[in-house]
Amino acid sequence: METKRHIRKSVLKLRDELPQSVRQTMSRRIIGRLMDTDAYKEAGAILSYVNFKSEVETEELIAEALKSGKRVYCPRIDEENMDFYRITCMEELSEGYKGIREPMPEGNRLLSGRDISIQKCLMIMPGSVFDKERNRIGYGKGYYDRYLERYPQLPTIAICFECQIVEHVPAEVYDRKPAMILTEEAFYT
Repeated sequence: METKRHIRKSVLKLRDELPQSVRQTMSRRIIGRLMDTDAYKEAGAILSYVNFKSEVETEELIAEALKSGKRVYCPRIDEENMDFYRITCMEELSEGYKGIREPMPEGNRLLSGRDISIQKCLMIMPGSVFDKERNRIGYGKGYYDRYLERYPQLPTIAICFECQIVEHVPAEVYDRKPAMILTEEAFYT
């Protein structure tokens, strides 16, 4: 665990040091590449994180998915669990867990296991560190790992900046790998 914390801290420092204009440019490139994938084009529903701090920006992705008629679900943290709620516009998000914008549960629809089975869903995953084998270090609470343990059939694509890719990420049995990692430079499958 200490090794993961050390790796996470050093990689997040690199990501945080990217100038905002560079992060915005690379985010647009990553989102454009994501929207060109068959997985995105064929999805009827997108489960997307809402960017926080220096993460790949997802607002354009969310806006485009809504505009194109896809259902969009964003995560909400409730103590130790994470669930996804449908939104129809960005105004349905408000500051929640650790200052991250989340859907307000009132009036928003909780995504159920049945919905995941019926809709062709695609999850867009965040993370702090990845390797080329698709191992992932999140932010230390295991929310995505536990969610994907409940719904292992859910297709996943992680998006990050190339500076977040390292040689090796120590993986645990409970860690869930995304099917693909997409950066501004490469696809890792």
